[in-house]
Amino acid sequence: MGMNIHEFPAGEFIKVLQSFRGRSDFLIPKNGLKDIIDALEKVIKDNKGKVLTVTKAKKIVVEDGVAQGVVAESKRETLEIKATVVISNVGPKKTIELAGAENFDKGYLKEVAEKIRPGVGMDYLFTTDKPLLDFSGTLYTIDARRTEGWSVPTLMWAEHAPKGKHLLHTMPVPESTITYNPRKEFGILLQDLKDEFPKFEEYGGKLLLRRNFCGEWPVTRSWQGYDVTQKTPVENLYNVGDGVKPSGWIVGSGSAESARIAAQDIKARIKPQ
Repeated sequence: MGMNIHEFPAGEFIKVLQSFRGRSDFLIPKNGLKDIIDALEKVIKDNKGKVLTVTKAKKIVVEDGVAQGVVAESKRETLEIKATVVISNVGPKKTIELAGAENFDKGYLKEVAEKIRPGVGMDYLFTTDKPLLDFSGTLYTIDARRTEGWSVPTLMWAEHAPKGKHLLHTMPVPESTITYNPRKEFGILLQDLKDEFPKFEEYGGKLLLRRNFCGEWPVTRSWQGYDVTQKTPVENLYNVGDGVKPSGWIVGSGSAESARIAAQDIKARIKPQ
């Protein structure tokens, strides 16, 4: 979730545990988010919608406190798209920027400024000659220098690694999720790696991929338990995604649940034209 345990509100932690209770149907898509995105695209097109790729939203048009549409820009043209409802998934802070802060009341602006805290994190892939875990789940180490999750995805999908190799995947959380030094944190991760997996070098372990998530491209757009509501003070303007997760729902499932809540409210309030 892109945050440390000491940053996690105790009440929210209990709600997250409760949301997992009795559930055993958590799945990991083989092709990552691609399968989910492809399925979403099909639903949109089946319902006579359009997906505009390589197109960037430049402005949310607001008139008299009501969202009226979006101005977008592609390589070829500027598009002025009129809409009864505008749904944004770029996070509350960016939504305010696109719609103009002058269109929001001071209370909402204060809430977003104080509550929304983007999560940061690191994502690493190593290759090894043999798997360093003997199960296909995730091992969480909370007594190391950093909190880390370790998994060997090639125990599920061997083709995801170079031929004859296995992957070791880890996503550590840095000491500070407000500011952090990626180079320093990588060095600390390597120390934990050697402690947790003494056979890493013996198994020919090598770094394959290193990625850092922060700022405008965070792990999540807000820490768990620090989200705001999906509905904004601007009429017919909604936020969905990982900056407006309902309490107890985390990351991807939280984003999906936020969209469900927004869709239900829209359907109850607005009649199709």
